Amino acid sequence: MADLFIASQLIRGVGDEPLGGSVGIRVEQGRIAFAGPLTSMRREPRVKVVEMEGYTLLPGIIDAHLHATWRARDVRRQLQTTSSYSIIKSLSILKETLFAGVTSARDMGGADAGFRLALQEGIIPGPRLFVSILMISPTGGHGDHFFPSGVRLAKRPWLPSNIADGVDGVRRLVRETLSLGADFIKLCASGGITSAGDDFEDEQFSVEEMAVAVREAAGRKKHVAAHAENAASVRNALAAGVHSIEHGWFMDEESVDSMVRRKTWWVPTLALVDQSLKFRAKNAQWSQAQLADEAKAEVRILARQKESIPLWREAIRRGVRIAFGTDQSHRLLTGRNLVELEYMVDWLGMSPLQAVNSATGEAARCIGVSDIGVLEEGRRADFIAVQGDPLRDIRILGDPENVRLVVKDGVVVKNTLAAAQRQSAGPGFEDESLPGSSIFPS
Repeated sequence: MADLFIASQLIRGVGDEPLGGSVGIRVEQGRIAFAGPLTSMRREPRVKVVEMEGYTLLPGIIDAHLHATWRARDVRRQLQTTSSYSIIKSLSILKETLFAGVTSARDMGGADAGFRLALQEGIIPGPRLFVSILMISPTGGHGDHFFPSGVRLAKRPWLPSNIADGVDGVRRLVRETLSLGADFIKLCASGGITSAGDDFEDEQFSVEEMAVAVREAAGRKKHVAAHAENAASVRNALAAGVHSIEHGWFMDEESVDSMVRRKTWWVPTLALVDQSLKFRAKNAQWSQAQLADEAKAEVRILARQKESIPLWREAIRRGVRIAFGTDQSHRLLTGRNLVELEYMVDWLGMSPLQAVNSATGEAARCIGVSDIGVLEEGRRADFIAVQGDPLRDIRILGDPENVRLVVKDGVVVKNTLAAAQRQSAGPGFEDESLPGSSIFPS
């Protein structure tokens, strides 16, 4: 028996305008059998119906840059925490991410192939993961948790070492990482905010080191994503032929020219720094002395980001390919991933529809997966229902409470529709009066 989800608006995840009126998605065996106006759908004798008046249906969100695993922030707790505890605590991150409406994601370091398999088999709830396993870093680089005392800590001790130097060292570690089941490779082209011993202005892997990684990955039909914050690191990564620039906040005009010419993807993660500073203001423990350097770096970065907005908008106008990504971590943006869309509208000047498309059909193209991200026949039945119209107010999506329904592979994994409709109907509304509610798990 098929399931039919009826709503007031449908956003397909590609460039065309949304469909209004009476629209729906019919699901059969985990795939989309129909998506569009109900007047175009053939009648089916046995269909379970869920009606959602005033709701918008859109594809499951694809977060092209997140970290799905937990780790302790301060050094003392990190030393006192077992790997098993960190892994088990990560399960809540995965569930919150899914309930925010994210049904697929690229994990940028931390989750290994075991996480991916457990999610595929339904052992744990969460988005479909595509994993880099490691964030490959040079010695002393952004991924090297090395301290002047001579101590080196593994951020996620269940993973092998992520440190490589020189062309031969990078080649070896990329081959190892691919053999461990990585879906793509992530490299550090620059320093970063959370580094123990570098600055976001620092250049790290050379063009030659990154180029060998690109060649090795291409030989396995995989791509390379580069963490690159400053202009020089962006230029180096582009010269090496990487598939996507992660962050890329301080790109220059030369970088924009190259990205347009090479059709390189940009995953900007705009909400990260601003949201982190707001988080620190509300949570005193994140203003401790050991994290003070991070806070100072964030203040510097935010000021420069705002100066960069005109160039970012020009990059979008010129056609730089952009995919939604949040840099969600264990302390920040988990369950609030879709806040990023507000920044894409406000800072990049994208329309709400463009922003949604960047998180659905365009993100699917970025990560190289063809059967997700768009609501059309034959694709995986990954979609969400949100209360209201996000094309009128993109901020609706930033509140996970408004994401009332999440469907992944045709299975309802989150349903708060009954509660929402009961609230709007007033006292005395019964769950069983919701059409089709029998398809939802209790």
